Amino acid sequence: MKILVADDVPENRILLQKLLARMQHQVVLAEDGEQAVDVFRREAPDLILMDIMMPRMNGLDAIRAIRAEATDRWVPIFAISALAEINDVVNGLQAGADDYLPKPFNQAVLSAKLLSAQRSVAMQKRIVEDSRQLQAYRDQNEAEQQFLQGLIERMTRQNDLNDRSLAVWLMPAQRFSGDLLSARRISSGQIYFLLADACGEGLAAALPTVIIHQAFQSMTKKGLSITVIIREINRLLGVQMPPGHTVAIAVGIVDSQRNSIELWNGGLPDLLALDGDGRPLFRFESRHPPAGTVNDREFSDRCEVWHWPQSCQLLMYSDGLIAAENGEGQPFGRERLLEIAAAAPPARRVAELTQALTAHIGDRNVADDISCMTINCG
Repeated sequence: MKILVADDVPENRILLQKLLARMQHQVVLAEDGEQAVDVFRREAPDLILMDIMMPRMNGLDAIRAIRAEATDRWVPIFAISALAEINDVVNGLQAGADDYLPKPFNQAVLSAKLLSAQRSVAMQKRIVEDSRQLQAYRDQNEAEQQFLQGLIERMTRQNDLNDRSLAVWLMPAQRFSGDLLSARRISSGQIYFLLADACGEGLAAALPTVIIHQAFQSMTKKGLSITVIIREINRLLGVQMPPGHTVAIAVGIVDSQRNSIELWNGGLPDLLALDGDGRPLFRFESRHPPAGTVNDREFSDRCEVWHWPQSCQLLMYSDGLIAAENGEGQPFGRERLLEIAAAAPPARRVAELTQALTAHIGDRNVADDISCMTINCG
């Protein structure tokens, strides 16, 4: 160790220097408290032997000054005092010393105390190094997370979610969202839509949504049928994702020319067609397991088609919305969602749901991603 010896008596400094050198320690010297603080700043010793009674700045003030500066690491300080000067020992410990070294110096006692302190110093250095490595890992992980977040955002940027017939809301539980909202308008009367809710959380849940989004956008651009789209999404998830990475999905098309909604729902809450007063006209129930659950041979691409008798609004949401809890552990619930949907005008429905849910959860972090979308039909 590098040890700072601060003592105004030359004989004491020489004696300690010889004893410590014999124990294979490096020694730096100071003649008073003020010099001890300067040497501490310059040499960064591992341990300090500090005499209490010294000129200019006494040992107590020097200990306090060193403790005020050494906030990033612990440096053991032994107060040097005669056995008869018990008050000096007490004052030294109160000022911030960790132990004391009695005069006259006993080599066996000195060696034992230094050995104990050396173990603590070595442990601290390991902790500091581990902390440094952990911080480096965190910094690297943060940089990688930011890169991946930007990459996923760019890969899912192509979208028609700003279409005037849509209203959307998505609130991730973490940096990466396992929920996906996507849309593509192919004519003035036809718009494809998709809501996906991947199992898991974080990046593991976000990666399947990239696959789904790109497949959805490329196939809707070609005007392919919903059955072809959902079958291909299911195939891609089975091929490109590890087993168990399933995704609850609703994918469909609103056709205002035929007054129809064609939809495939696998694992999501009921999608609701609401009239102008917010009352359900039709429910698109989940009739399939989530995509990625079964292989292509066992997969059913059967869709449901409904023709609306009057202008309506299609409301869809992930189960994170109704499962979101308040401070008392009470979920937002489907009944409350229906009440707010019925009370809100169509143009304000998503905004009212957003406001009510935000008030419900308060400053709590949600446990699951939340997404919601409405589409005006007719």
